[in-house]
Amino acid sequence: MKLYHCKGSRSTRVLWLFEELGLDYELEVLPFDPKALRSADYLQVSPFGKVPVLVDDTLTMFESVAIIQYVLEHYGAGRLRPHHESPHYGYFLQWLHFGESTLMVPVAQIAAHTMLLPETERSKERLEEAKRVFHHYAEILDRELQGHEYLVADEFSAADIVVGYTLYAADQCGALPDDLPALRAYYDRLAARPAFKKATA
Repeated sequence: MKLYHCKGSRSTRVLWLFEELGLDYELEVLPFDPKALRSADYLQVSPFGKVPVLVDDTLTMFESVAIIQYVLEHYGAGRLRPHHESPHYGYFLQWLHFGESTLMVPVAQIAAHTMLLPETERSKERLEEAKRVFHHYAEILDRELQGHEYLVADEFSAADIVVGYTLYAADQCGALPDDLPALRAYYDRLAARPAFKKATA
């Protein structure tokens, strides 16, 4: 398998999963630069000019959570997810997708209006609204995590990888709340994992 990756991007999720599973893979690291991601050569791999992209034999696919589900099904050997017939499987899918489809939305806005957009295009109002929405979601996560180490059946799973990366992105923007102790302890547990450290190095 080959993974196209930019440091700090959503492809970190897939790299973290590979490390947790101990898989063999080839890593193609690209600069987080529109010129590199939209070069003619790379657009042959990824028509949208984004990462991650996974190439596995004749399959080429994008979208970090879709890649994670594919890798779990084909190479996970039952690890990092409940069995399909487990009563926890639905919750696993819920949190797996929450980390990108819901939680990542305000974090992406925070990143855009603090770091990514040119200063002339940044909006203080949009930034404050994104921070408010993210804090609301973080409060719900904090309640869910009280008395628990992980999101699904109190066992580390790929759902924690997806949510954990989003919290990492928020932390990189200075937006991870300090007033939610269960959430902070959860993030610290994830960040202490060797596979997380290697994926974010």
